[in-house]
Amino acid sequence: MKENERMIKNNDRPSLDLNREKYESIVSISNIGVWEYHVDRNYQWCSPEYFTMLGYDPNDFPLTDDNLSLVWTDLLHPEDRIEAVRTFENFLINDQIVSYDAYFRLKKISGTWSWIRARGKFLDLESAKIVVGTHVDVTELMESRNRIKSEHLKLENIISGTNAGTWEWNVQTGQLFINERWAEIAGYSKNELEPTNLDTWVNLVHPQDLEIAMKSINDTLNKKSSYYQVEYRILHKDGSHIWIDDRGKVVTWTEDGKPLWMLGTHIDITEKKQYGEALEHSHDLMRYIIEHNRSAVAVHDKDLNYLYVSQTYLDRYRVSEKDVIGRHHYDVFPDLPHKWREVHQRALKGEVISAEEDPYVREDGSVDWTRWECRPWYDKSGKTGGIVVYTEIINEQKEMEQLILEEKELFKTTLLSVGDGVISTDKNGNIKVMNPIAEKLTGWSQNQAYGKPLDLVLDIINENTRKICENPAQKVLETGNIIEMANHTILISKDKKEIPIEDSAAPIKDKDGNITGVVIVFRDFTDKREKIKEIEFLSFHDHLTGLFNRRYIENIIPQLDKKENFPLTYMVVDVNGLKLTNDAYGHQMGDNLLKLVSNILKRTFDDSAVIGRMGGDEFCVILPGVNETGATYLKRRINAEASCAKLDSLIVSLATGFATKNVEDEKFENIMLLADNNMYKDKMKFGKTMRSRTIETVLRNINFKYDQEQIHTERVSQYCEAIAIAMDFRADEVADIKTAGVLHDIGKIMVPPELLNKSERLTEEEFEIIKRHPEIGYQILKSVDEYATLAEVVLYHHERWDGSGYPEGLKGEEIPLFSRIISVADAFEAMTAKRSYQATKTVEAALDELSKNSGSQFDSFVVDTFLKIIRPQ
Repeated sequence: MKENERMIKNNDRPSLDLNREKYESIVSISNIGVWEYHVDRNYQWCSPEYFTMLGYDPNDFPLTDDNLSLVWTDLLHPEDRIEAVRTFENFLINDQIVSYDAYFRLKKISGTWSWIRARGKFLDLESAKIVVGTHVDVTELMESRNRIKSEHLKLENIISGTNAGTWEWNVQTGQLFINERWAEIAGYSKNELEPTNLDTWVNLVHPQDLEIAMKSINDTLNKKSSYYQVEYRILHKDGSHIWIDDRGKVVTWTEDGKPLWMLGTHIDITEKKQYGEALEHSHDLMRYIIEHNRSAVAVHDKDLNYLYVSQTYLDRYRVSEKDVIGRHHYDVFPDLPHKWREVHQRALKGEVISAEEDPYVREDGSVDWTRWECRPWYDKSGKTGGIVVYTEIINEQKEMEQLILEEKELFKTTLLSVGDGVISTDKNGNIKVMNPIAEKLTGWSQNQAYGKPLDLVLDIINENTRKICENPAQKVLETGNIIEMANHTILISKDKKEIPIEDSAAPIKDKDGNITGVVIVFRDFTDKREKIKEIEFLSFHDHLTGLFNRRYIENIIPQLDKKENFPLTYMVVDVNGLKLTNDAYGHQMGDNLLKLVSNILKRTFDDSAVIGRMGGDEFCVILPGVNETGATYLKRRINAEASCAKLDSLIVSLATGFATKNVEDEKFENIMLLADNNMYKDKMKFGKTMRSRTIETVLRNINFKYDQEQIHTERVSQYCEAIAIAMDFRADEVADIKTAGVLHDIGKIMVPPELLNKSERLTEEEFEIIKRHPEIGYQILKSVDEYATLAEVVLYHHERWDGSGYPEGLKGEEIPLFSRIISVADAFEAMTAKRSYQATKTVEAALDELSKNSGSQFDSFVVDTFLKIIRPQ
């Protein structure tokens, strides 16, 4: 088989030679170096052009085995040699590499270097392993690439220097190519964002800014603008948002006019934005502060044009902001006095001019007091940029100063006129001020005391211990608290007079709360102390009798209920008929009766006895060491004293009971209860008699005081008896109505005699006093058991049948029958008796009057019955 192949190849030699000549002719024309490398022989055949393109003579390079180093390796640039040899060797041994393609530099005869592109491929021969290839001089191409690369590197350095992120966007495919800085701006690495496309960018843009960013890009894509520049926020990896200055331009278009490649940059302008916002905020803040300053503030440039003004300035000078900002100060106020123009020029030269109080006369003639200042302001170069004028109306301050002056005078007047002593000290406790009362009480004058320690002038001791009291000023200075002096404080005046005082001390503080001194207020406590003693006395004594009161008795019993006081007697004394006395003679008479009884008790008992008024008509006596026999003796003495006592026409009657504690096991509460029970037994025994005697006494007093009263009551009683008999009353009822007739006017005991005996017509006020006598009579009678049933009869005897009477306005049969009978009898007797205030009627005239008022004032049945008695058939 191989023999045949050689024969064929030999037979084809003429044609191969011919083809080689054609091939060599083409290669020589194209200046391409051709080479064959025989792997087994390490031999490389090279065409003449292989050498001539480098300036060598082909004859200088013998084509023999192992010539690879001579014709290629030795010519390689040292920087390219290792890589070039490795690449070729990999090609030779790696069946997966189909072709060989490499760039490297070869040395020219001139000593310079040419860039060669070497390309090769294995021949498909079984007899030998041969690689054929070409060398093409690509020096110009590589130099062009290097220049481009250098320019690109330069551009990258420039871009890197600007700290900008770059991007390239294939608009048609959506591919987005970014540099590392682009990713770093958003807090990422380039690898973290890859693969990148338009969505990568969209997902980073702040949702509120996406629309405006897309509009700018679309305007450029649609050729509405040649490039775009827009600022927006993107989301940083740490969750914050940063500001981006995005600029872009379409650099290539498709043949049909569509955008193909768009290039651009991203610059982080967050700090710039923050600085701009801070600067804007600073300007806004300054404007706000100036505009809302309570003072009138105007800021001018160096040409005196307005820059800023406060609202107060606009209001005070009655101008609007639009009329002043940007205008010259003197154009706004052309009549500005020359004084101010001089001030402005001095300030522009660096001087600060001010005035604390300066009158400003307005056009209407009113005057404002002002405080002002004019000072320069400086630009960043340190030169005067303009002036600032501050003006403040201080009318309130001036008024306040006047008010303070007036208050000082008022304080001085108050200090001089106040009824308490007042001393003020400094923070060292030395006296600064004393008012006249303090001078009078201490005996020191203001001049004598000034600057002296407080405790030298205010010499105070404790009344009980006679020890010196603590210096109040010093205590306040130490504690900072308001203090009050203890009770029983005595002031020793300069002339050694002792005066009880009460006082207090308080710190004087400045606006910062620092104590600057102490004020001491004190007063003469003599009168107040007496009143306190009186209050203390009354807290344990009965105000009417001066005896101990219930509170004291209840407190003293546990102290006396001790074995050393046994036998211990508890005696109860009750005034019989006190209520009756109050009702019949008035409460003053009742009070006099209680005082009389208290005096009886004081005379009866010695100092060892504790005498008290428990309230109302009840007294008690606690008798340490007194047994039953002694208590019985004392009870007799009390009753004997009472029976001999005289108080007007009153009957003094006492109910007395006692009980004695002899052993410790007995409860004193039981002793008190037993004494009460014994007293009530005594009251039941003698009280009823006393009250009946009192009624009799009251009637005697009425008859004694008032003319014709006894005759009147006896006749009324007789008429009532006759009517009752005529009306078939029982004998006991006749007796009751007869008694009621006698008692019906008993309440007149409380009516002044001059009213009942008055001959002139009574006034309304006087008649109202007289109209109270039925109620008084009711109160007197209901407290006496035997007359209690007649109390309501007396109460209603001035009621009228038609309801127009008094005291309750009862009508008809609501009025008790006995009261209706007394009403007729009383009226008839009054009309027919001699009275100073009216003419006496005849019997017939009086009867006619009764008939006339029958059914209105009087009960018709009672009147008819009475008429039949007086006018028998």
